[in-house]
Amino acid sequence: MARVRSIGYEVCFSNQVFSVKKYWLFVLLGLALTACSLPLRLSRRSNPPPDDFGSPQEFISNGEQIYFTATNTRGDRITYRGGPDFGRMMMQPRLTCADCHASDGRGGEHWMHMVYMEAPDIRWEVLNNEESEEHQGDGEHSQEGYTLEMFRKAVIEGQHPDGEPLKQEMPRWQMDDQDLEDLFEYLKTLP
Repeated sequence: MARVRSIGYEVCFSNQVFSVKKYWLFVLLGLALTACSLPLRLSRRSNPPPDDFGSPQEFISNGEQIYFTATNTRGDRITYRGGPDFGRMMMQPRLTCADCHASDGRGGEHWMHMVYMEAPDIRWEVLNNEESEEHQGDGEHSQEGYTLEMFRKAVIEGQHPDGEPLKQEMPRWQMDDQDLEDLFEYLKTLP
């Protein structure tokens, strides 16, 4: 174990002598790196919704577990490409859907690792209404709505239903068809 002792204007650390200025520079640099590696999230963003007593609840579906943990019920980690640029920090964070879109799916403005981001509302009623409005033509209302294929394009390929790319901050998730369908079904349960 290293011992630190002060010798006038110098500090002895593990038998090496540093000036006090260098010592405090290293301390401040270490604190700055630590602060940069921690996600700056709003507390409501990363945790599953609490039960009536304020304790974290068990996940009721595979889709809910994927949304909050980026891990499915089989224990497989859901990986991604792209996403927010964290500046190649040593401690790359694990993202979840809830980190950006919040526990209620409403998204919004937030800061993560000193990066400002705006995440859209991904609740089913919003996704389905936006898609239905885009498909209206000559006064007739389309019954098509938001489909699993549209969701797959957004989540896996990073594309809007019209083929336009999503913002670069949106990770391109790598998950199998069952996990994708389970996540899609979970979004339908958000009020």
